[in-house]
Amino acid sequence: MKKKAILGILFLLPITIVLILLFTKHNYTPLPVIKNNVAELVNYKSYEEKDTIQFDEKITVLGFLGASVKERGFNILTLNQKIYKRFSGFKHFQLVMLVLPGQDEEIKSLKQQISRFADELKYWNFVIVEKEELERIFYGLESPLQLDENLSSEYVYVIDKDKNLRGRFDDRSKVELREGGVAPYMLYGYNTAMVSELSGKMTDDIRILFEEYRGKSKSKGSDKRREKDLKK
Repeated sequence: MKKKAILGILFLLPITIVLILLFTKHNYTPLPVIKNNVAELVNYKSYEEKDTIQFDEKITVLGFLGASVKERGFNILTLNQKIYKRFSGFKHFQLVMLVLPGQDEEIKSLKQQISRFADELKYWNFVIVEKEELERIFYGLESPLQLDENLSSEYVYVIDKDKNLRGRFDDRSKVELREGGVAPYMLYGYNTAMVSELSGKMTDDIRILFEEYRGKSKSKGSDKRREKDLKK
């Protein structure tokens, strides 16, 4: 009888877990808004593309390459592998890298390297801007992180469809929370030099953001159906 009971539990337990996961509504904490209404790009197009690039109505990963396109090649390739390849199939998703003029050959070379690991570069946008425009966009984020002497940074930022900067108010690790003694600190940008941060924190945060908008979309669809039912 004991053997039969154990076998029955081993058989039914996985099925029960699967059913719970299927029928339980997924709860999550929305990704915090760090800065509302960040500065928008005005009349700028992606390099070698015809479309005007803007943050509005897009989930944007924003980076600043400045005059260091070649020097940031490793960071871009890492970002491509860990973030772009995961999310490039989603609607309204884009990567925008701001670059200072005079680096056409460097951009071409970098895009060729990216193309070796990505099926298409449709959502990879290198945007050539003047120094003043790059600084205007960066300082509009109100980030404590800094640009280097080439107006470049290894950090990238996540901007939502409503042009809000997203991040974390408390970025303490589980170890820091468990041991205590460390005051809460914020996460404004994600370090592209750290593979673990891209594949861990940034991947999780972008998934949460997509889930948030998916939930809003379903809610709007339900509201429209209710309106039709009421009219009928």
